[in-house]
Amino acid sequence: MPMSNITLAFIRAQVTPPFLVFSDLARQVARVVPETWDRFSFRRFWGEGILSTDAYFVMDSYENVRLRNNFRNAEPPRTPEKPEAFIGTEIIRGSFCPQAAAMLTALFLRHSGKVLRIATDTEPSVKRDAILICYGTPDMNFKTFDIEARAGSSLCQFLFTAEGQRAFRLGGQLHSMENRGGVIYDKAMVLRLTNRQDSNRPHVVCAGLTEWGSLAAVHYLTKNWKGLHKRFDSFGQRRDFCVLLEVQCGQFENARELTSVVWWEPPSAPNPILVSSHV
Repeated sequence: MPMSNITLAFIRAQVTPPFLVFSDLARQVARVVPETWDRFSFRRFWGEGILSTDAYFVMDSYENVRLRNNFRNAEPPRTPEKPEAFIGTEIIRGSFCPQAAAMLTALFLRHSGKVLRIATDTEPSVKRDAILICYGTPDMNFKTFDIEARAGSSLCQFLFTAEGQRAFRLGGQLHSMENRGGVIYDKAMVLRLTNRQDSNRPHVVCAGLTEWGSLAAVHYLTKNWKGLHKRFDSFGQRRDFCVLLEVQCGQFENARELTSVVWWEPPSAPNPILVSSHV
């Protein structure tokens, strides 16, 4: 064998193994660093309390439906006309709870290693100082009603319009379902509020005017929490916010943001500030 080939083989034998080890190490670092940063950002978004307490997905228990229908705000009626019926409102309330719970459970397992607990809104074991993710509007979920009531509806308020339509009030504007060219569009919100009993354990609401909107809000949260963290948790401070979404009924994965409001600190600001509008 020529001397040059022997030399080349010797170099390969000496150089290739360290190079392969370094290459494999680089790939592992490239994978671990983003995962570590995502875990850190996830903890910042949900609060340091996520390390020491359980997080709950709180859904409707479907008890006392007549009573909870009285827990709602309404605009003064202007017309006796029957509210317009929208396609999509006939979906049974709670039909998409399993999908919503599965999405959030996968999110928490991936970024915190913890299992998201499932509870109903009437369970006494769900305490106010826990991390709560409430699914549904105040007239369908007692915990959502409780959170909205204690927050004073400063960011977003669920109500019924004078025409009897379900709606959200955000930034002084009413947003309800729309029929545009025969296509029905629902509205939904993702709301995060500081827990007054423990600021490191926030309360989050994912709610739509129909089931499509509620599921879309959960999907939006699981896919966009990092973007929300960058927007609303700058300078090391976690702020209350509400994002309003629009989604075509039946297309929960394609929700788009319409507008958002955020409560800026210091608390001397008299009102929440409309920070963006995509209408």
